[in-house]
Amino acid sequence: MQIVVRKDLQMAEGWGVGPLMAQVAHATAAVLHETKDAPETIAYLSDLKNMRKAVLQTADETSLRRLNELLSNAKPPIAHHMWIEQPENVPTCIALAPNRRENRIKKALDKSGCRLWSS
Repeated sequence: MQIVVRKDLQMAEGWGVGPLMAQVAHATAAVLHETKDAPETIAYLSDLKNMRKAVLQTADETSLRRLNELLSNAKPPIAHHMWIEQPENVPTCIALAPNRRENRIKKALDKSGCRLWSS
């Protein structure tokens, strides 16, 4: 499972780590709820001691929206949830449904400039 967070929210907008973690929690809960009947999600949730997540960063809103577009337009679409914080209407992060990091997922992450989160 991959979670992609906008780095500019921390760097340029001054968001703290706590608010960013809340965004990740929102997106993760949403995608797990939306895909609760998918075999991959069922398997992921059935083995709580072995859950794996990678937290990635992307530069800004444009790159996050690009990732959303790539995931949505994949054939078949790649299950994910882009969290949009309200009432500000600010896209903050994307959580991908549990997956085996297929090549098409890696390509979408690479094309949108994602890399491992760094402080």
